[in-house]
Amino acid sequence: MPKIIDNPREIILIHAKDIIVNEGFNKLTMREVSKKSGIAVGTIYNYFPTKMDLTIQLMENYWYDYLDEVNEIDKTEQDFYLKLFKLYKRLDNFLETFMEVWVKNANSGYTEDSLNRKKHFQEKLTKKFEEILLKAQNNGDIHLVLEPKATAKFLMLNFIMMAQMKEFEYTDFEKILRKIFK
Repeated sequence: MPKIIDNPREIILIHAKDIIVNEGFNKLTMREVSKKSGIAVGTIYNYFPTKMDLTIQLMENYWYDYLDEVNEIDKTEQDFYLKLFKLYKRLDNFLETFMEVWVKNANSGYTEDSLNRKKHFQEKLTKKFEEILLKAQNNGDIHLVLEPKATAKFLMLNFIMMAQMKEFEYTDFEKILRKIFK
């Protein structure tokens, strides 16, 4: 008699994330997820037809976790620049976790649907960064010289670049921001 598993999709995602975080993307296989989760390989393929589908879902979950953290950081009464630093560090953590995936796959394997979901997420994140910037400006913490949306995109893209390349220190970026936002 087949065993009944509550929420197999979530169990698959939990174990797949654990493999990527602890062993790296190269160790992520459907067989390895099956072994760790106790769920048959065929069942895993029912939920995620390819490794790319599984990986995209893991990345999407991580992005939305990041957006939740952005909201939590924004709710605090911390200094604006400390908030930015925390936002950057969390994004850096994401990129450390999924760097292999990004480098190896770039945009190959992404479906139009997954690219649309990524775009939708980026729009939400830009909007949230924009809200944080406007709140800081209204509090008198900063003065925006560009439109809030353009500044939000500038921050987000620079955060991604710094986290990926590791050739520019965040502290130097903050010094530049403090000059720009005077």
